Amino acid sequence: MMRANGKSLAVNILRALAVLVLVYGNTMLAPGEVAAQEINFDQIDRFESLGTGTLRVGEPPKTIIDDGERRVVILTIWNADAETKVYWRSPDGNDARTTIIPGKGIQTFQTAGAFKLEAVGEPSREVNYGYVLLGLRK
Repeated sequence: MMRANGKSLAVNILRALAVLVLVYGNTMLAPGEVAAQEINFDQIDRFESLGTGTLRVGEPPKTIIDDGERRVVILTIWNADAETKVYWRSPDGNDARTTIIPGKGIQTFQTAGAFKLEAVGEPSREVNYGYVLLGLRK
């Protein structure tokens, strides 16, 4: 990996991306919500993947992560006429948690290997989402 002034170039890019998302995300998605857990960006050691999808009310939850590894997930809901229910594990892996996102928004999660999404609401409603997965040091 390339280095810039002793810091990983990738980490610097991720910091800049996170700042842009947190500062401008709400403007791009208004009305919506931007929320984040406190994340130590020095712990991020790799970009893993990104993806998009559609959740439909009544379908089973979509599994994004199910392997026990620690990660940061940046989740963007850009179109929603239903709520998004997020199932995830606390960073220490001890607690199962659930978060409801009521509409459009951006939220970050630090999770220990479990992350699922489900659309909740009236039948025939859906949620369009995108995510970025970043690996954390052990």
